[in-house]
Amino acid sequence: MVEPPFRRVAVVGFGLIGASVARAAARRWPRIEIVALDKGDSLAGVAGADLVVLAAPVLASIEALTRLPAHLSRGAVVTDVWSTKRLIAAAAGAIPSLAFIGGHPMAGDVRSGAANARADLFEGRPWILTPGPDHTAELQRLEAFVHGLGAVPHVMTEELHDRFVGAVSHLPQLTASALMHVVGKLAGDAGLEIAGRGLHDTTRLAGSSPAVWRDIAMTNQDVLRGALDTLIATLGEMRDSLETGDGVDAVFTSACRWRDALDRGR
Repeated sequence: MVEPPFRRVAVVGFGLIGASVARAAARRWPRIEIVALDKGDSLAGVAGADLVVLAAPVLASIEALTRLPAHLSRGAVVTDVWSTKRLIAAAAGAIPSLAFIGGHPMAGDVRSGAANARADLFEGRPWILTPGPDHTAELQRLEAFVHGLGAVPHVMTEELHDRFVGAVSHLPQLTASALMHVVGKLAGDAGLEIAGRGLHDTTRLAGSSPAVWRDIAMTNQDVLRGALDTLIATLGEMRDSLETGDGVDAVFTSACRWRDALDRGR
C-alpha cells in the first residue's frame, strides 16, 4: 500500500468540496485519519493534523486562517479549496512561519452540501496550487495528495489563477445566473414549461449557492469588472447589429472556434 503524504488531515468546512476531499482521501488511503470540522466546531480539532484543508466559504476560511496558528502542530501544511487566491494568500503571508499553499480543485456540483459529496468528484480534474517561494517540500507533499485524490495538479501564481479562473469559471457562472434571471422574468412559469434543452444546458449553473458566489465575486471583483464590461460590450454589439446580422455572425463564428478549442482540451 502506498504511504499517504499526510497521515492526519483536518477538513475545516464540511460541505460538498470538504466532504468530497475526505471521501476521496479515505478511498485512496484507508488508514488515513480524517477530522471533519464544521460550523460551531472549535479549531482546536486541527491539533495533531499534518494537513489542514480550509473548505469553508472563502471569507470564512480567511477568518479561520487567522485563528489557526494557536492550534497548528509543528510542520503542518495549510491549504484551501476556494475559487479566489489573492486575498487568502495575502492573509496567510501576514502570519509568520505559516506553511500555506493555496489550492483550488476545478470540480464541483450545483448541488451543495455534504450529502452530495463524492469520492470521484476530482477524478481527472485540474487542481490549481499557488505556493509561495519557500515551500518546495510542502508543495511536493501536497501535489502527491492531490494526485491521490485523482486530480491533476497545476502550479501557478495567485494573480494568474484569479485572472484565468475569472474568465473560465466566474464569468460563466455570473452569466448563467443573469440569463436565468432575465429569462424567468420575461417568460414566467408558463413560458418555462415549453423550454427546450438549450435553456437547460446554458443555465445549468444557475442553481449554484448565492452565498458562496457572493464571496467569490467580492474577492475577485477587479477581474470580474473587466470581464463583465467585455461581455456587456459584446452583447451591445450583437444588439446593435441585429438588422444586418453582422455582429451576430462574427460572435457566432468566434464562439464556434473557441468551443472547438475547449473540446480539444478535454
